[in-house]
Amino acid sequence: MNEDKNIEYKRTLTNKLKREIVSFLNTDGGTIYLGVDDETRKPLDINEEQKHEWEEKINHWYTNAFYPTPFSLIDIRPNDEVFTIKVKAGRHKPYAIANQGFDSDGVYIRFGSSAVRATNEQIKRMLQQNNGNDEFDSEKSENQDLSFEELQKRAKLKEVDFSIKALHMLKTPDVYNNAAFLVSDQNTTTTKVAIYQGNDVMEFKDKREITGALTSQIDELLYYINLNNKTRIEIDGDPQRHEIKDYPGAAIREAVVNAFAHRDYLLHSTVKVEIFDNRMEILSPGGIPDGLTLEEVKDGMTAVRNPQLVHILDKLKYIENYGTGIRRMYEAYRNTEKHPSFDVRPNSFKVILPNINWDKDELSQPILQKLGVNSQSVMYILNTYGSQTRKEIQERLDTSAYHVRNLLKQLIQEGKVKQIGKSVNTKYESVKKR
Repeated sequence: MNEDKNIEYKRTLTNKLKREIVSFLNTDGGTIYLGVDDETRKPLDINEEQKHEWEEKINHWYTNAFYPTPFSLIDIRPNDEVFTIKVKAGRHKPYAIANQGFDSDGVYIRFGSSAVRATNEQIKRMLQQNNGNDEFDSEKSENQDLSFEELQKRAKLKEVDFSIKALHMLKTPDVYNNAAFLVSDQNTTTTKVAIYQGNDVMEFKDKREITGALTSQIDELLYYINLNNKTRIEIDGDPQRHEIKDYPGAAIREAVVNAFAHRDYLLHSTVKVEIFDNRMEILSPGGIPDGLTLEEVKDGMTAVRNPQLVHILDKLKYIENYGTGIRRMYEAYRNTEKHPSFDVRPNSFKVILPNINWDKDELSQPILQKLGVNSQSVMYILNTYGSQTRKEIQERLDTSAYHVRNLLKQLIQEGKVKQIGKSVNTKYESVKKR
């Protein structure tokens, strides 16, 4: 088995193993196999004396190296085929390396196959969960002088009775919760949106910051994206022409609303939308809560980080069929050759929506025609499409094999192109400047 979020291999016992144990205690638990070659995953020949020494050292750690003491959570098995340490998920998180304390130097979590330092926000959330309070939006708002003009406009537009109590905006009968603050006119969280020239962040076409009540931010962001959602006209044998948007409206709406509904408001970051030529990225602070995986969320399992805020957005008709957001995004792309993708990390959830109308080949052809058949056009092909065979370059330039060989030879001599592989597997790629 390969290393993953629940499995770790170690060749020998060092103090760094404390980090792995703490990371498992603070996450979902896991198994450490000691005395295993890191690369081959084969057990090493460990004598009984060495095993006994490891066992005594870990037993010493058990009562002295971690805080709080992980009672009954670490199971040492020196007599298994491989020296094994079973670590259960802790009940009193966060756990820390005792001499380093509750800061980012002493608290670790499991991310993929690595133990990584927990951020201050992650530590704060673990402390909240340990105290039986892991819902930021349910807690008392520090600002109690709130108004709701924008929220009332939305309620009127959707023909919904505006009731602070019915919308779950109170912690106690006369105290606003954080959900109320987020949808109030006094909300201080912001949203950033940017449009770029090309497929990287080198050149801005436009950017702005959106402020105000959360519902107003959602409305303004959706409006702005729609203004920049171009339409391609297709004319075929049908009596009516076909209009195809770069991005399906349903997918945009689901991604944007989910970004606000499920973000971690303890993280000092913002919802961020970036629009490139070939894709749109919607980034929401905070990973998937409650230990769910992306596959489980795709299947419709729900992890509600902000239940009071979700209730408000549901009542004001921002959310439809709760728990189906990702499936609805896929459905919006059903009749295309493209589909959404997702990048999930401990502190962020990114939705990547591909531009349906973006075609690299169609866009490249006029450029190649303008460049002509020369070394410059070969470099453009390699930089645009990645490594290519000589025949692929020849077909794109519509020229002779002899001409392409000479151009490649010239570029290799100049140090701009390198050859990969031999014989029929030979490919060429550009040499990136450092």
